[in-house]
Amino acid sequence: MLIIVILILASIVVSYLYHRQNMKLLRSVSSPERGTRAERRLVVKMLRKGVHPKTIFHDLYLQKRNGEFSQVDIVVATPQGLLAIEVKDYSGWLFGNEKQRYWTQVLNYGKEKYRFYNPIMQNAGHINALREQSEQFAHLPIFNVVLFAGNCTLKNVNYWADNTFVGYTSNISYVLKKVNEFCFAQYTDKREVARVLFAEL
Repeated sequence: MLIIVILILASIVVSYLYHRQNMKLLRSVSSPERGTRAERRLVVKMLRKGVHPKTIFHDLYLQKRNGEFSQVDIVVATPQGLLAIEVKDYSGWLFGNEKQRYWTQVLNYGKEKYRFYNPIMQNAGHINALREQSEQFAHLPIFNVVLFAGNCTLKNVNYWADNTFVGYTSNISYVLKKVNEFCFAQYTDKREVARVLFAEL
């Protein structure tokens, strides 16, 4: 009995220390109150994968030329260009492709179906807003990355563009690896990139 109690206490301590370390990592990029839990977990996951905190920008609000604002979940600056990451938290089966305006979510073994706006198109709008921020942004490679959290399954999701990635938040290592295979981007002023993105936080 004593051994069981000790194991339970040890598990609690380890969980607490792990959570505390995650909070410390998160604060190097963002506030624990910003964005969604799925976004914050992805930020921590990237930090644990070795992505430098100064290259991750979380929960940006970009003002467009028409005066409206576009909210971008996460932007990551890499030598190959910028990753615009849209994080979705869904359950059920998901169907769609990059050309369809709406995708379908299927729940309860097919008894419930819901439509939602194509997240690739949604994120393309965010990328357009990023390109409006400066002349340099207009010409930088920007990757359209849509990652799903939650208890969902991508049943028939298709896309064809080389600069587009759709998957699960657990696939972030694969995405970073594939992006790393692209040619280096021609940054004209890296300080401007950081300055613009920091200003939108």
